Amino acid sequence: MTAYIDDLSKRLELVRDSSRVTAKENYMKNKFPFLGIMSGPRKEVMRAWKATLPTTLTRNEMWDIIRELWQKEEREYHQLALDWMLTWNIKSFEKSDIEHIYFILNNQSWWDTVDGIAVHLVGKYAKKFPEEMPRIISEWLAHPSFWLNRTCLIYQLKFKEKTDLGLQQGYIHALKWNKEFFIQKAIGWSLREVSKWHPEWVRQVVQQEELKGLAYREAMKYVP
Repeated sequence: MTAYIDDLSKRLELVRDSSRVTAKENYMKNKFPFLGIMSGPRKEVMRAWKATLPTTLTRNEMWDIIRELWQKEEREYHQLALDWMLTWNIKSFEKSDIEHIYFILNNQSWWDTVDGIAVHLVGKYAKKFPEEMPRIISEWLAHPSFWLNRTCLIYQLKFKEKTDLGLQQGYIHALKWNKEFFIQKAIGWSLREVSKWHPEWVRQVVQQEELKGLAYREAMKYVP
């Protein structure tokens, strides 16, 4: 796998922009060092690099590459790894993927990767393996990492009318006590999405759960 990582590093070096480093690091609260690469060039690098990967890569080998990228210091490596994972078809998902998804959710964690992982990777996984989700969600709701808690709240975000509203309210009920910004924001965000097609249910949940502050404002943003 090292050869693939080295090739990617060379490609990223060609488009790094030191003039953007400070702004990017400040935007991410100085959580990570950056190469200064904007999303457009980064995604172009990913597509060109992906085309060089052998089609015979096993799922485990793909995850080995992801984990190596996740160990890199510069944030662009993590973001590019996510760009690549977002191209994975739901048909390719395997039950064992959740072990690796857990790893990337719980390491190098910040909203710019967690949200994409939650909505797209966990979301796809949940659609393919719904029978696995009760165990997973039970563990993640009780986990001390608020990023895993947040994932529970937003993995259904793109399910639209197929959202399990009973489960969603259960997640909100379990986490509403947590005043962490990213939890309160996720509660409101999840409800705001549902309000686009079921505003009355959102109004009801906001009242029943006695939501206030940020969660309330986000939830009621589109509710007449």
